[in-house]
Amino acid sequence: MSNKSRSYVEVWGDTVILNELFFSAVIGIVLTMAGYLIGVNYFSGIENLDPGLIKGYSLMTGIIGCIIAAVISAKLFKPKRIVEEKFEQEEIEKIIAAAGMTVEEEAEALSLLDEETLEEMRQLELYSLLDLRKGGKQ
Repeated sequence: MSNKSRSYVEVWGDTVILNELFFSAVIGIVLTMAGYLIGVNYFSGIENLDPGLIKGYSLMTGIIGCIIAAVISAKLFKPKRIVEEKFEQEEIEKIIAAAGMTVEEEAEALSLLDEETLEEMRQLELYSLLDLRKGGKQ
C-alpha cells in the first residue's frame, strides 16, 4: 500500500499513520516490559542486593528496552513528510526585523562576508538573503 493511499491523522501536532503508531506503541510496550521483567528476574537472583536497588536496576533494563524499541520503530517506520523551506522577500524582512535588525543593516553585514561563507549560503539555497547584498551580486 503506498503512502498516498494511507490515511493520516494528527496526533500531538504531528501527522502519523495510525497503524504504524499502534505497532510502534506495541513494540515499545513489549520491549520495555520485557526489559523490566528480565531485570527483575536477574537482579532478584543476586544475594544481598537491596530490594530498592533491584527495582532501580530493573527500571534501567526497562529503559534499555524502550531505547531498543525506539530504534526498531525508527527503522521500520520511516518519516513520510518532506520539509520544504521557501522564503519570500516579505518573510525575510519579518525575520530580520524579529532579530532586531533592519534590512539595510543585514545587507551591510552580508556585504562583509567572506567567499567561503557566501558559498555555504549558496549551497543552503539562501538566495533571498544573498539578494540583499549590495549590488545583488551572488
